[in-house]
Amino acid sequence: MQDDAAVAAAALQGLTAGSPPLSLTLRLLEVFLAVVERRTMTAAAEQLNLTQAAVSQSVTALEQALRVKLFDRSVRPPVLTLVGQSVCQHALEIVTAAHKLEDQMRYSGSGRLPLLRIGMLDSFASTAGVTVLSQLRELAFEWTIASGFKATGIPALLERRSDVIITSDETPVPPEVEALPICSEPFVLAIPASHRGKVSDVKSLGAKLDFIRYGRDAHMLTRIQSYLESAGMQAPVRYQFDTTDAVVRMVAGGFGWTVMTPLILLKSGVQPHAVRVLPLPGPAMRRTLIVATRRGEGTEIAQQIRATSIATLKSVVVPQLAKLMPHVVKEFRILEKKGPLK
Repeated sequence: MQDDAAVAAAALQGLTAGSPPLSLTLRLLEVFLAVVERRTMTAAAEQLNLTQAAVSQSVTALEQALRVKLFDRSVRPPVLTLVGQSVCQHALEIVTAAHKLEDQMRYSGSGRLPLLRIGMLDSFASTAGVTVLSQLRELAFEWTIASGFKATGIPALLERRSDVIITSDETPVPPEVEALPICSEPFVLAIPASHRGKVSDVKSLGAKLDFIRYGRDAHMLTRIQSYLESAGMQAPVRYQFDTTDAVVRMVAGGFGWTVMTPLILLKSGVQPHAVRVLPLPGPAMRRTLIVATRRGEGTEIAQQIRATSIATLKSVVVPQLAKLMPHVVKEFRILEKKGPLK
């Protein structure tokens, strides 16, 4: 067992010394570490956006390169062998050092970055994103903008799938992430314009109109569901859509009502006469949008993005909200004086 560990350690040390076996690559180590972290190859494949077969082949290739067995496959899920534990420690040091070097080279230069990967909340991208990017286009030669729950969550930073995110993720901010607030907006009721009655509580509203759900953003879904339950409402699932735009159009078409935010309604492009926007009955509920990056890597860039985002909200977005829903816009708060979130 000690001989196996020595062989593996020597191979890994050779990688850092510049003379690795031809079949040993940094990518194999990254895949191996993902399997260790996620505990199964299926979960690692989902994180890395690979097939399960590709992950399995990578682990096998690493075992062949090191000439050791890394996992005990006689149990489910597979567990690290003693040698595998040693390799894991060395691999983590190598991959961490390589990522640190990569980030230092990308962020330390005075010129443009070769690539900047941003996870941007869909409602922000559609309402403020174009203006923000047009003013920051000289930051990078190439931009990759992704939206959706996975691309804009804190894990996207921790797993190095994004360099900067603009998000409403309410996951507690870990020490290795720096978060800077942009704005805070209220959740509101959106009901068909044809429904002119007074809305005193959502339980009575739900007895008259169907509740329309949207289910791609887990954070939004959880918060809205908690609000409905606290109001004593168990809304049956009759209409559910992946996109918020589809939900707003269903409301405008008279199919039912929903809970959303001003940015979501603005993004949809639905005419203001088609939807009534009302304050949420009961305790107020809000979401905060932040710019976040890995601490010590992209702080200056995140600060530039935040400053430009705030300026865009003030000059472009707030005036549109004032026309669309003047009675709600006063609750839309730009957080330009607040310090970093801890």
